[in-house]
Order: sequence, then C-alpha cells, then structure tokens
Amino acid sequence: MATSIPFPEGTVERMDELLAGSKELSAREHARVMCIRLLALGWEAQDVAEAVGLSRSSVYRRKTEYLSEGESTLSTDGWGGRRGGVLTPEQEAQFVAHFEDAAREGQLITAAAMLSELERRCGESPDPSTLYRILARHGWRKVIPRPRHPQADPERQEAFKETSQHSWRPPAQTILAHYG
Repeated sequence: MATSIPFPEGTVERMDELLAGSKELSAREHARVMCIRLLALGWEAQDVAEAVGLSRSSVYRRKTEYLSEGESTLSTDGWGGRRGGVLTPEQEAQFVAHFEDAAREGQLITAAAMLSELERRCGESPDPSTLYRILARHGWRKVIPRPRHPQADPERQEAFKETSQHSWRPPAQTILAHYG
C-alpha cells in the first residue's frame, strides 16, 4: 500500500480560519475546505466523502491538488466555462460580422462557405455543430430563400393567373363515371 503524504503543519488551524469566515465561501468552496480539514485530522477518505457529500475519488483529487498547488485550489470556480472553443469571443464576433456585411449586400450565405472560412481561421476542421453554436450565440437563425425554379418566367405566370379559372372542377362525366 502506498504511503500517504502528510499535510503541512497548521493545516487544520488554517482550515478553521477559512471556515470562520465561511460567509464569504461558496457551498463548493466550503465543501473543499471541510474535505481538507477532515483529511488533515486523520479521517479516512470514504468517511470524508460521506460527510462532505463527495465521491471518494473527488476526496483524493482535492487532497492531491491541495498538496501540490496549495490553498489556491480551494477557491477555484470548478469545471464550468468555455474550454473547447475554437475561437475567442472576439474572434467569433469578427467572424460573424464578416458574413453579416456580405448578407446585407444581398449575397447568399451558405453554411458550407461559413464552415470553410471557420476552418481557415481556426486551422482545423471543426464539426458543423460548432458553426451552428457560434451562429446561435450571435443571434443568427437558419433562413432559407423561398424556392423558385431558375427558369420561371414571371410574365407567363401572371398571364396564367389572369386567364385561368379561379376554381377548378372536374367535368361532370368524370364525376358520374367514378361514382355512377
């Protein structure tokens, strides 16, 4: 079995000081301080985990962090945040602004074009969902132009509207033959 690294002298007293000012501690920070205090008092990891409401592996992780990095690990915010972004928020804003300008000029903006530009800017091939999340963060939504046949003739369509019957009914013989 591996030997346990002891806590530095005065750890329990320092944790007591932090707990005395616990109004400034968040619930997460309070649990971390209690975890280190109980471990420094000699409690087993499983007992600390049950008392504080953490898993045993989290107790070991807190101890390792505290022993290697010190007291600063007790006040970190935790996991949250944006760790996997391909662009910074400022770069994202510039990226989207580039396409907003083109869209205002009447150009058709496609996701494929945006994805290739995003790939050029970040230097890797991002997943399409990355692009869609960026666009959602900046208030873009999917707008598709109304479908129109490229060979449609607006003059012929208008002429058809003027000469066609407003309501179509099948000839009477067809109705009688079908139901007769």
